Amino acid sequence: MAKIDKRFQILLSEEEQILLKNEASRRGVSGGELIRMALKNEIIQKSELVRRKALITLTEILD
Repeated sequence: MAKIDKRFQILLSEEEQILLKNEASRRGVSGGELIRMALKNEIIQKSELVRRKALITLTEILD
């Protein structure tokens, strides 16, 4: 696991706080860890989607 050494402050609505707490509890992780996981998943999924689309386009051009 990467070393966690930077602090980031975020404001959440009461509803968001409840959702975060409940989901983190369900998964057995902290709220901070769940937010880090969500951030990584969002970035990775978006960048991989862009790569896949580019690969499909390249494949179509080369066929």
